[in-house]
Amino acid sequence: MKVVLLVLLLLGAGAGAWYSGLSEVFMGKGLNQGQYQDFKQMIAYRQELDKEIVKWTALRNDMIKRRGQAADENASLLADKASMTRQRDEQLSTEAELKETEAQLNSDLSKVNKQIDELTTKLGEFALTTVQEVQAKLEAQEAANTKLQEEINQIQSAVEVATKKRTEQQNELTARQTEQAEYRAALAKNAETYTIKSVDNRWNFVVINAGEGSSIDPTQTLLVTRNGRSIGKLKVSSMDKTQTVADIITDSVPAGMSIQPGDVVQLLRARQSAK
Repeated sequence: MKVVLLVLLLLGAGAGAWYSGLSEVFMGKGLNQGQYQDFKQMIAYRQELDKEIVKWTALRNDMIKRRGQAADENASLLADKASMTRQRDEQLSTEAELKETEAQLNSDLSKVNKQIDELTTKLGEFALTTVQEVQAKLEAQEAANTKLQEEINQIQSAVEVATKKRTEQQNELTARQTEQAEYRAALAKNAETYTIKSVDNRWNFVVINAGEGSSIDPTQTLLVTRNGRSIGKLKVSSMDKTQTVADIITDSVPAGMSIQPGDVVQLLRARQSAK
């Protein structure tokens, strides 16, 4: 682009100097009608050349602006990906801690149940001779049972809280994993490219080698590149299972260039995750 602009500027400057010299010569000599018309055509050509210089300068500035916007969008996507990865690691760490807590609570509950079984066995082994002894043993056992039951209730409550928290964490982790899968799928679609199969210059449309089932969105503008350089834009007009027909946006193709078979097609704007 810079080389083209430099050439146009040099041509414009050289043409200006030449036209100025011609003007002096023609003013000093009598011109016939043919020479005068040639001179007018050269002046008109100079004016068209000036317009091309302005147009190319505007295109260059627009490309610089778009390159900056693309860099900003890419930085935003990378930041989102890093944040989601960090959240996933935190969820995995929390899940591991909950599993350890649950295992410890289950172990404690098993010990309490064992103690209950041992006490029940001992009650059957007591050899009591008086009503008072029986009453005292029953009261003592009831107190011990009450205390053990309170401990069991506390442990069961803790297990329920831990189980509920673990379920909540697991649900959140599942949601995060789903979001990450959607995000990776969106990134993969943004990277997909296609090829122009054929070009109809008479009716100003192209045929692309991808159709329904691809990432091509009929509502989006498509970008055409060649060797990494933008050479035009397309608007989808129809799609079938194997190919897409798109109209060439005429004013998007730089002067002196044309879209050719084999040129690369991709989405003009990257898709992002819906989350």
